[in-house]
Amino acid sequence: MTETQHEHKTGQDLPLHGERVYLRRPAMSDATRVFYWERDDEVWRYDIHRPYSRTMAEFMPTFERSYVRGNGRQFWFIIDDEHHAPIGTITYFNIDYRLGQVEVGLGLGEKTRWGQGYGSEAIRTLVQHLFTFPGIMRVYAETAMANQPARRSFARANFTEVGQIYDPRSTGEPWVLLEIWKSHMV
Repeated sequence: MTETQHEHKTGQDLPLHGERVYLRRPAMSDATRVFYWERDDEVWRYDIHRPYSRTMAEFMPTFERSYVRGNGRQFWFIIDDEHHAPIGTITYFNIDYRLGQVEVGLGLGEKTRWGQGYGSEAIRTLVQHLFTFPGIMRVYAETAMANQPARRSFARANFTEVGQIYDPRSTGEPWVLLEIWKSHMV
């Protein structure tokens, strides 16, 4: 079942929403904002292998292909705040129906929104949606050990840190594996 078929069958309408956040599909009008978020060294300080384009002209086809049209393996949302202003992105990928799991990633690009609970609310909102997918029982994330803000956001979204891992893309610094099981949703 494709994601679109799943959303139609379950009646899950987009955008998804929490108390203060809305998760909606990216539109081409989001490209400029996402381009600047991806170029911000402070936003991406914990991941040296961030997506990166040197120019907007180079970024536009990538944005359309990956974020707007999608590749069928990774699904993006723009996080809007309660005023419908874009503040970041959230994604899910590595869907494995055989193992009943999916990975998520978060990027809060608007630094003025850091530390206000938007990240954890976006995570909770997406996780609730993912647990409506048939057979999905576990959602997990990986982040740099040093990324305390992300670790706090996932903890506030009821994820548990299950251990240290080493991301082969990193400089050798330890990363943390976090997870939440459908049976532990609060």
